[in-house]
Amino acid sequence: MSADSENKHTTDLTKLHLWQIQWVRDILFLVIIFCGLWVGYVMRDITVPLLVALLLAYLFEPVISYLANNPKLPIGRIPVIAGILTLIITAVLAVVAITIPIVVSQTSSLVNDVQSGKLRAQLERVTTNYAPTGVKTEILETLDFLPGEDTENVVASTEIGKNEITESGPKGASEGIVRIAKTTGDVAFSVLKSMLHFVILAVLIPFYFFFFCLWFPKVKQFAGTLIPKDGKSSTLQLFEKMDAAVAGFVRGRIVIAFIMAIILAIGWMIVGVPYAIILGIGIGFLCAVPFLGLIGIPLSVGLLFLNQLGIAEADQLSWWAIILWPSLVFAIVQALDGWILTPLIAGRATNLDPVTIFVAVLAGGSVLGAYGMLLAVPFAACIKILIQERLLPKVHLWANGEADDPLPFDD
Repeated sequence: MSADSENKHTTDLTKLHLWQIQWVRDILFLVIIFCGLWVGYVMRDITVPLLVALLLAYLFEPVISYLANNPKLPIGRIPVIAGILTLIITAVLAVVAITIPIVVSQTSSLVNDVQSGKLRAQLERVTTNYAPTGVKTEILETLDFLPGEDTENVVASTEIGKNEITESGPKGASEGIVRIAKTTGDVAFSVLKSMLHFVILAVLIPFYFFFFCLWFPKVKQFAGTLIPKDGKSSTLQLFEKMDAAVAGFVRGRIVIAFIMAIILAIGWMIVGVPYAIILGIGIGFLCAVPFLGLIGIPLSVGLLFLNQLGIAEADQLSWWAIILWPSLVFAIVQALDGWILTPLIAGRATNLDPVTIFVAVLAGGSVLGAYGMLLAVPFAACIKILIQERLLPKVHLWANGEADDPLPFDD
């Protein structure tokens, strides 16, 4: 090779910019990602609506594309997005109008039971009658954080307060009024802040959703131009499989969780579980993550058991009925999910066995908590697709001595 050829292939590092060096670019890329995540967390009041709207746009994209490009109904993309957005808002308002009064009523009842000491008295009665002797004292001490039914103390403290006000005169009375006004103002400000935050979310999410849906095809097309031409077709096929797994799982679990919440609330209400609407909605939401909804069994049984303590002994359910009926409702809902809802709505989108799903959920929860549990199954499905499509074929070729290129982790 001549000296001129060697000079062409020799890079003078002193004449390169920093971003032209590979390892510098990699470090800068990681720093930018970390800073982006940090800024997104700090500005979560803005980024959370963006992410929610982007997720909704991603989930509704197939429906929007099908309706907008349907030759039998050529109405365009904007009317389709506006129609879907109108239907979503109408459905949410209808659900809120129906469920909010019931939820508020049951929540108020629960709060009253806690504040009046009824819940603590029931728990203490259960502990005294059924808890083992070795842990009875510890459980009773743990229940001290709950208000108790100590009417005499309440009356005594009220009388003491009256005496203090009388003895302290106008000054003490004015200080009490100021303290009450300050407390009331803090509570009012907190409620107003929460309401304002909710209103901002309710306005921003539909706004972002509309424009994300409108720009989604262009963003998808732009992302496709970033893929290198070498192996572009196989890379796109890989992304399509991952997209089908993630979208199928997320869309399916959202719909399934909504259906399970309705059935659980109705079923538990029929068998007499108190606060059935709140419990059904909460457990249905948790059912979006596989296996997480199992917590509904002890909660429903425990609430029904506590409710029976306030009923006359002749009208109380037997111990086996208290355990059986709430558990049977949950078992029926789980059977519907496994045999009907999941195959019909979500299909076998992730193609993961139950053991893998269970391990993925536990691993995701240990790393990122609730968010990790929610993202664990789609992430595991993508990893499985990547291994099946890219790694295993190379491993088989390498094992048979037919591979032209080394494994990704080989030197």
